[in-house]
Amino acid sequence: MNVMLSTTSRSKVFHLPGCPYDNRIRYFNREDVRRDQAVHMGYRPCKYCSTTRAYYRINQSYLKQMTRRYGVQFTMAYDTDTLYIRTDVGFWKIYTKADMQYRLYHLNRFDPALTTEQMMHGKYHHQVDVKLSASPNSIIQYIIKHDEAKKIIADDYRKLPQNTRREKKYYEIARERDHRQKRRQLYNLLDCISRGETPANKWVAIC
Repeated sequence: MNVMLSTTSRSKVFHLPGCPYDNRIRYFNREDVRRDQAVHMGYRPCKYCSTTRAYYRINQSYLKQMTRRYGVQFTMAYDTDTLYIRTDVGFWKIYTKADMQYRLYHLNRFDPALTTEQMMHGKYHHQVDVKLSASPNSIIQYIIKHDEAKKIIADDYRKLPQNTRREKKYYEIARERDHRQKRRQLYNLLDCISRGETPANKWVAIC
């Protein structure tokens, strides 16, 4: 992700596209560099444009597009500078710490009957397979793909795509989870038979 900085700035601050302070940099002092380059040069993020609330304010058109296309709901909590994302099957939150790198957390127990406000106060775990990011855009794309895959698995894990290394990894995880579930069903059925009981739903998918 590219940022803008002033080569003569004493404050050593870089800005994201769309930041009003970016427009104050004189043309002959402007330099467009990658974010990691700016950090390596000793610059720090602008507190106005590099917060979660700033992202929410600047990227309204993108968020509305995601809502229209995928039905994703976004809620900004200004008191904690946290962006909450709700899908059909999951609830997430994104926020950034002092290093201005965004982190993703997943609600432990998703209940579609609960309101967004109720789930905002639930317990979360850090989604460790998602790297820290300078922008929530890639994280939001991950959420959409993750929960779309979750719905596919509920139908038939074999319909999952296997085009990338990550997709193949998730396919193998889903396959192993499905096999474990079928083994448990088989063991339960055999246990019922050994006790001389007639199991309910004895023809549950075990083959």
